[in-house]
Amino acid sequence: MSSPKKPMRLALLIPLDILLIASCSLSFSYFHHVRPQSLENDPAKLQQAFIPDGNQYGNVTTAPLSADGTDITTLISGMTSKTTAANGETTTGGTTDSKDVTGEETTGDSKSKGTDTSAAGGDSHTQQGGTDAHTTASKVNGTTQSAGTSKTTRPSTTTTTTTTTQLQPDLNGWGYKWPDVFRLDNEVEITENSYRSHDVCINIETRNVGASVAYIADIYIRYIENFKSAFAQDTFGKNIVENQVAMAQRNNAILAVNGDYYGIRDTGVIVRNYTLFRNETKGELCGIYYDGTVTNYFKDGMDVETALQSGLYQTMTFGPYLIMDGVARTNIVSAVTEINPRTGFGYYEPGHYCFIVVDGRQDGYSVGMTLDEYTQLFAELGCVNAYNLDGGQSSEMIFNGNVYNRPYNGGRSTSDIFFIGER
Repeated sequence: MSSPKKPMRLALLIPLDILLIASCSLSFSYFHHVRPQSLENDPAKLQQAFIPDGNQYGNVTTAPLSADGTDITTLISGMTSKTTAANGETTTGGTTDSKDVTGEETTGDSKSKGTDTSAAGGDSHTQQGGTDAHTTASKVNGTTQSAGTSKTTRPSTTTTTTTTTQLQPDLNGWGYKWPDVFRLDNEVEITENSYRSHDVCINIETRNVGASVAYIADIYIRYIENFKSAFAQDTFGKNIVENQVAMAQRNNAILAVNGDYYGIRDTGVIVRNYTLFRNETKGELCGIYYDGTVTNYFKDGMDVETALQSGLYQTMTFGPYLIMDGVARTNIVSAVTEINPRTGFGYYEPGHYCFIVVDGRQDGYSVGMTLDEYTQLFAELGCVNAYNLDGGQSSEMIFNGNVYNRPYNGGRSTSDIFFIGER
């Protein structure tokens, strides 16, 4: 009978157990937190929000007065004019070029050389002869000529009729609320800090606030579809990231900011462009709806099914909320309360929003803000609701394909952006 094996020494067993636990932990961390994981991306297989019937933009009748009370017709910025000549050709402008009977070109007002026309109707005083071969002299370019039969020299009868057609404001979408904000044609005005088209108007202000620099983008859109979101690599999943400029450029974003970095968490209600990608309620939420309204929610305060049936369009899940229904928060307690670079979203009314990015962690330039200071900035601007997005090194504002602010340490790749674009 063999003797029993001796148990492993405790001094050796403990290190082996520690090594095993560490290996399991590292494996779990890699596959769950580091390795990119593509999740379901097919909208046909995912739940969609219900968009109620009817006019989501309100009852539109006539355009109101402009902001300063003047009639909107005085704000029409463009016009076209048509010039119709006697030969039926149409030119643009107030001046018509014509040719007289000799083929010489005249410009300006219609003129005929060598013929005497009446002021009233331009009737020719050149006499016509009969069959008796009566000779009549006529002047062409100042030279008297004779002919065997009388010849009528037809004067230039080109007339200039200028019709000015004013461009009319497009009252579709939220155009009826701000007919003087959007352009009336299809041209686009772009400057280093602004963008204005038929459907979008953006103005970016750089403001010094205490020891920080804030970039405030004031946004008007005609349609809710001008407010968009995008995933890194066009893929919903965990730990999938992409350079924010690349995301913005690929999606033709006019203005973009970093999103809520949903991909580093398993929780949060993720609705993007009417599609529900994840339904794990946790923390305070911001919901943007089909009619342009914005609602902030307390922790676990959103009934997701009800929200989807009410036309939930986008959600933001980083948090916390800063202003709810006009009441600004104070003494905010959060893991990100202290001074940091910031990105956030503000709501005034349907169709009118703002993004604010605050640079930070850069002594001598911009230190960043606490959440209370950040909230106060949104409140001073008059926002009814405001919500905090991911900050720190993620905080970037991209305008016309380029980084507009000065992100800490050059910024970083993230899992998503929110952006403004043409439809």
